[in-house]
Amino acid sequence: MPRKGKGSKTQAVQTASGQEYGEATMQEQSQQLVPLPQNVDTSVSYGPPPKPKQLPGQMGDPFRNTDRPNESIQATPPTNQPPPLPPERARLLGPALHVLYAISNNAYADPDMQATVRRMENFIPTKYDQPL
Repeated sequence: MPRKGKGSKTQAVQTASGQEYGEATMQEQSQQLVPLPQNVDTSVSYGPPPKPKQLPGQMGDPFRNTDRPNESIQATPPTNQPPPLPPERARLLGPALHVLYAISNNAYADPDMQATVRRMENFIPTKYDQPL
């Protein structure tokens, strides 16, 4: 039997107003059988809000001066090639990638995480990567 009164760790029986006939009684009976706990936390945190996506035109004036005045126009971008992954390790990545897709396809996913998953796709060997 649950305790009642002072020292009770449950909330008092409460019913919602505006219910149909008989539903308030059913709600009272169910709360008497299984009382609501006292420590109900109504402030649920889902983490920080997602970063706003940058829309076209928000990066500034397209006719502004260059950010790198000493760089040649014909210079190729720096290659940040990751180290080659051995084929044995690359085969292990495929089965786990669907979990990473689910994590990175979240509305609150970090853009860096999404970019990392996209880069990991390149490590999975295809039939064209096999030597002849």
